[in-house]
Amino acid sequence: MRTYIIFAAVTVLLFLVLFIGKKIGYGIIFEKLAIFWFRLACSFALLYIAHIAVDGYDIVVPVNFFSALTITILGLPGIMCIAVLTVFQ
Repeated sequence: MRTYIIFAAVTVLLFLVLFIGKKIGYGIIFEKLAIFWFRLACSFALLYIAHIAVDGYDIVVPVNFFSALTITILGLPGIMCIAVLTVFQ
């Protein structure tokens, strides 16, 4: 029962932060976090598509969190970095 109360309290606090946070300025933080998560998801999709596309040529593209995080943070240089690491492994 205690777990449910704690879960409900955390949920209510997050709900209040979402609505009250727009007046304080938390909206910018949530927006940047949403952009980061979207870029991370796109990075995983890109790695997965690349893994499937070059699998017939016996090239293994690593689909892991570090590769996706590198692409998410660096962008095009991150893609080039993962490509070089993939070719020279």
